[in-house]
Amino acid sequence: MENIRHKDVKPMMDLIAKKIFSDTEITAEFIRDILELPVESVKILDGTQIHVTTSKILPDFTTQVDVLAELNDKTQVVIEIQVAYQTDFIKRLWIYICEQVSKNLDSYKGDNILTHHLAKELIPVYAVAITEENYFEDDRAIHSFSLRDSETKEELKVRVKGIEEKRNLVQIAFLELKKYKPEMKASYNKVRWMELFGNKPFTHKPGNIIAKADRILDVKEWNKEDRAMFDEYIRAWDGWNAHLAYVEESREEALEQGLQQGIEQGIQRGREEGKLSTMINLVNKGAITKEYACEELGVSEQEFEKYL
Repeated sequence: MENIRHKDVKPMMDLIAKKIFSDTEITAEFIRDILELPVESVKILDGTQIHVTTSKILPDFTTQVDVLAELNDKTQVVIEIQVAYQTDFIKRLWIYICEQVSKNLDSYKGDNILTHHLAKELIPVYAVAITEENYFEDDRAIHSFSLRDSETKEELKVRVKGIEEKRNLVQIAFLELKKYKPEMKASYNKVRWMELFGNKPFTHKPGNIIAKADRILDVKEWNKEDRAMFDEYIRAWDGWNAHLAYVEESREEALEQGLQQGIEQGIQRGREEGKLSTMINLVNKGAITKEYACEELGVSEQEFEKYL
């Protein structure tokens, strides 16, 4: 039996992860540990929609980025939770960073700042990805990337308005949960986050902030609105898994009969049972990505957009 802390709740579920990061103390500690920044406080700019009281999770409550946090010195950090492997995920993470930098600069253009002065207003935007699947071929579970000199490995840092020390121009960190091992040599301040989101037993005393985050995983302690949203999320997720099981069962029955026609009928029946509507609901609820839904349905994003 798998040794886990919580049987009924997965910390990497979109709804759960956002609830954890909606706590600014937890998010500040996470960024402080993973990116090693001197964080005093944090403001969540995007990713807090789970607290909206509604009987349904509408498309308006899905975000392009999972969480966007702003530090007390105005540095911004994108936090992405990735469950299924996606070939272009790293490039998509870079797009998020670039889009946020561009959005920040556009806000200054609106204040009539001349273009050649925009660089002075640059806000650093970094990213952290927590992934259940592996994106790197080595055995290291924690990676941190920045711009460095190809020979000396010196980091490229710049002066940023309002920050005393020079800052990295780019910084992206990855936590690959599948590579977690209790005997990991990395700083426990980093490892404990892998144990939290990987649902693993804590190998050391995790500290008050991690204990606080772990208590959030106790759904019984949630308010009525959040519990209702969680229940709806679980029903949608269970419905999707039941659909997959039905399609697989139909496929196996057809194979046993040795009839290609049976295979096609089984797949078609599964689709007719609501695959499209299930996909739409799961995308609207943030349970799966639009890209994943399109791959499963075999349609283009443009075609899928018609149903949203």
